[in-house]
Amino acid sequence: MRIDVIDTPEAFAAIRENWEAVFMADPDAQHFLSWTWLNRYLSRRRRWFILALREAAPGSPYVAFFPLRLQTRANADGVFFDEIIMAGNFAADYTGFITRPEYEKQAVAGFAAGLRHERWMQIKLDYFSGPPGRREAMIVALQGPDVMFRNNVPRNEQRIDNTICPVIHLPDSWDSYLEQHMSSQTRQKLRRFLRKVENSGEYRITMATPETVERDLDILFDFWRTRWTPFKGEDKTEKLIRSSREMLTDCFSDGNLDVPVLWYGERPLGALANIVDRQKKAVLFYITGRDESWTTPSPGLVLHGYCIRKAIAEGFRTYDFLRGNEPYKYMFGVTERRISCTLFRTRNGLNTGGLINPRSVRFVYERGLDFYRSGRKAEAETAFRQILDAMPDHRGAEFGLANLLFERGEFSAAETSYRALIPRLRDPVPVLLRLGELHLATRRYGLAAETLRTLCERAPQHVEGRYKWGIALLADKRLPEAASVLAEAARTRPGDDAQQVFAGKARAALLRLSFAMEPRPDPAFYPDLARFGEDMPARLN
Repeated sequence: MRIDVIDTPEAFAAIRENWEAVFMADPDAQHFLSWTWLNRYLSRRRRWFILALREAAPGSPYVAFFPLRLQTRANADGVFFDEIIMAGNFAADYTGFITRPEYEKQAVAGFAAGLRHERWMQIKLDYFSGPPGRREAMIVALQGPDVMFRNNVPRNEQRIDNTICPVIHLPDSWDSYLEQHMSSQTRQKLRRFLRKVENSGEYRITMATPETVERDLDILFDFWRTRWTPFKGEDKTEKLIRSSREMLTDCFSDGNLDVPVLWYGERPLGALANIVDRQKKAVLFYITGRDESWTTPSPGLVLHGYCIRKAIAEGFRTYDFLRGNEPYKYMFGVTERRISCTLFRTRNGLNTGGLINPRSVRFVYERGLDFYRSGRKAEAETAFRQILDAMPDHRGAEFGLANLLFERGEFSAAETSYRALIPRLRDPVPVLLRLGELHLATRRYGLAAETLRTLCERAPQHVEGRYKWGIALLADKRLPEAASVLAEAARTRPGDDAQQVFAGKARAALLRLSFAMEPRPDPAFYPDLARFGEDMPARLN
């Protein structure tokens, strides 16, 4: 068997037919592992990858897929570490992998081998779905002397167990459902409520259309906001609403979302969002909201009853309440499906192999730049060094580290790094500028002038470089050359604010030069000379 890694939208699009064949063959596959759902969800995310299993023969079809994502954080010492999480985490109620049943053992062994090959400090199999043996086999395959694991049961503010998933296995008829799944009291109440809604001119149920879906989602999330903000807080509530709405809008665009709304006249009483899995013939109840001041008929009972009846009529096999054992779900005659959450963690608290994951290099580099700009230089250095440990030829991190050495006064080490970088860069101008500044800071004015002249030959419109070239010539007592270079820098050009600042500096230097009887390139006369070892470009290139 062979494991491939799929990590680009183009490669994912190319395997759609193969994916859907495996999805339909796996009796435990569900909508959050469908190609359609993942295609939308992953298109909005970075650092996802899919382990794909196939026979070793070239061109053989894949028989199993494991979609994953990478997260990166820093510990208390500023050292970055990586977490591998399930691809759908934070939106999907179910995660896991899909496989042709006859290849399940090979899938577990192959995926575990693929995960061991990755660099990580933690793997989170959160809300892992599938037969119990699948999870147990993954635990056996991943644990070891350097890796520990633990299981946990996530609970929300109401202490609901989110590893229990109530589901209705739908019979062939509505009457059979009412008789087999509901108590006589609830059955009578639901029948009465549905008759009242459907036979009265005061009540109605609408289904979202392209013209009304935004309004209907507004209704749902306004109710949900009112219900949950006191428990979750405003910031968390709004974040959950934004992410849920984005995902549900994607589902609607794919034709896989129902949003029924119960009305009393023009007053909305409640709304549901049901994801419709047409491939697996399942309706997945995702979220609800209702008018908390309304008592009867119960909006939740009416809407769920309406949707269950509709699902039976359309030939669906299950009505899935997804995660959480909230008591109200049990009035509909559910059975419980179990999922699991398992955390694997290295015993030393560091990434396997001691290096960051290659997929994290860009992320850590961006954080390093953020640290630098905000003055957190020690954390920036840690980030740059971790990048270079994992990817020694990363020129951005090498440049960032050289700049930090320069700022600390380690001029020799910084110069060595700058000189090593220049021939390896397509555009060495930012490095030439820093090297020129280093020469100025170490009072090697002739060398500074030569370095900055080279910069201006490559980038004739670089006003900052030309101004500093002029200052280097002044400091080297080459006044006619300095006047010519500064005059060119002083010419007004359309450009950004930084260019205008250095053009102004060049004009001021020319004015001082015109009054000077002899060259006096000292810090008092040309103040910038005292600061070449201190200033830093706004953004490292």
